[in-house]
Amino acid sequence: MKFVVTEDNISTDLGYGKLNISPNEEEGFRPFQLLVSSLVGCSSIVFRRILEKQRITFEEFTVEADVERNEDEANKLEKVSLTFKIKGDNLDEKKLQRNLEISRKHCSMVRSVEDSIEVVETLQVL
Repeated sequence: MKFVVTEDNISTDLGYGKLNISPNEEEGFRPFQLLVSSLVGCSSIVFRRILEKQRITFEEFTVEADVERNEDEANKLEKVSLTFKIKGDNLDEKKLQRNLEISRKHCSMVRSVEDSIEVVETLQVL
């Protein structure tokens, strides 16, 4: 991956398109947004794949992310709380919870930061 650094932003061309990174949301994505998005994306993809393999169907699947940062340490990301919300008929909450725990073990992004950022995953069956 090659990144071009300018006064306004940092950019790279990826297979899907151009990615702009900037401290200014009008110029690109902020670095912490990309980090949180990576955690949500990886966790959601792995969890969804497990559900698909088990033929568990759902109507809606969303994830809400809450972030705690430490202003005294360069706004360090200290905790990311991910709430997985699944809506559907006849969903077994215990089975979904077990699958969420399994997905955590197979998410490379969560595993990469687990020693430096607390990642808490909770489940809500709607």
